[in-house]
Amino acid sequence: MSKGSVLTFLFLIFIGYLSFSMIWSGSKFQCEICVEYNGVRSCQEVEGMAKQDTIMTGMSTACAAVTNGRTESIDCSMTQPVKIQCKDI
Repeated sequence: MSKGSVLTFLFLIFIGYLSFSMIWSGSKFQCEICVEYNGVRSCQEVEGMAKQDTIMTGMSTACAAVTNGRTESIDCSMTQPVKIQCKDI
């Protein structure tokens, strides 16, 4: 085998290992986050590895559904969520 073939083979094994480890590590939290902005309510279910990051992601996606533009999105993300319900998975 040539040096290039060996390096390609090792690279593919490394990528396979990373893919496999990411799939098996999976998410640890599932949260339902509800926000209310300008009288409109939006709820999103999200999964993630860290609880606080999962909550922030849920707030961002829920706010995206009820806001128009960056200013409203920032304003919405600074409000308290109406509902935060998380469980371990």
